[in-house]
Amino acid sequence: MAHNHARVIWPLIAVMAMLTAASFALAGLRLDFASNPYVFVAIALLFAISWFYSAVRPHARLKTITASAGQILLILLFGILLTYAAVAAKFPYVDAELYAIDNALGFDRHAYLSFFGHRPWLEQTVSAAYFCMLPQFAAVPVIMFVADDLERLQRMIVAVAVALVLTAFISVFTPSLTAFVFVDLPRMAHVPAGLYTPEPTMEALRAGTLHAVRLDDLEGLVSFPSFHTTAALLFIWTVRRVPYLLWPALALNSMLIAATPLDGAHYAIDVAGGVAVAALALAATQWLCRRRPQGAPQADAAAALPDGALASQR
Repeated sequence: MAHNHARVIWPLIAVMAMLTAASFALAGLRLDFASNPYVFVAIALLFAISWFYSAVRPHARLKTITASAGQILLILLFGILLTYAAVAAKFPYVDAELYAIDNALGFDRHAYLSFFGHRPWLEQTVSAAYFCMLPQFAAVPVIMFVADDLERLQRMIVAVAVALVLTAFISVFTPSLTAFVFVDLPRMAHVPAGLYTPEPTMEALRAGTLHAVRLDDLEGLVSFPSFHTTAALLFIWTVRRVPYLLWPALALNSMLIAATPLDGAHYAIDVAGGVAVAALALAATQWLCRRRPQGAPQADAAAALPDGALASQR
């Protein structure tokens, strides 16, 4: 029997909203709503459609999938905004420590980059996979809708919310400019044309010169832990029971993780951090989603017993 985990998801979204509001107030930040009002229009439209399929033309699956899509958008939005407040906390950069850990673990960054650099076809393949994280947030709900496993989708939403809160909290104490700026850039004469780095935004946040966060230009500011790694593992976990999708999901998301030191300029230890966050988020999800509503434990227990066991208790 499928369970509706809205009683878990909505409190998590409320917590993320309150954390965002409080952290922005403390950091002196505000949202530039006019920069991209369409994101709120999209969210409102999804919830309006969900309401329609709940109150006007009841359809449980369409109600759940549209509400889930809106919840994912809200969670991703609040999660990204929390990382802006985390950077504004101005804890010392830990690039030197992260790079030292990589070296202690025997990870040779330049050999890793050279391996892919000498294989352009492979580099292009994993790079394409890296930029599939956000599209997967759109594709996985559709897949789970078609597979008729919306409960699994709801559990993924819970895990993503928990993972983003953990990622933002940890990143308060582990800000870094990424391996490109700290390790690679000093060895180069100039920044290659068109190459993105988060350094200008991070420095502006830390200097207090950036006050309005534009919604049409949100950036990924977290190095440790790697949320790309966390999301990739959550995608695999979500679709693993869908026929014929486990191996494609493993292949795609393994390449995504492999590309984090390349396109994400992550340290190797960032990936390990992302794995740990995914494990913690899944453990928390299992605990949160197993909790029974008050007054229902006896009924749930009885429903789980075989007919013979019920008869023997009479």
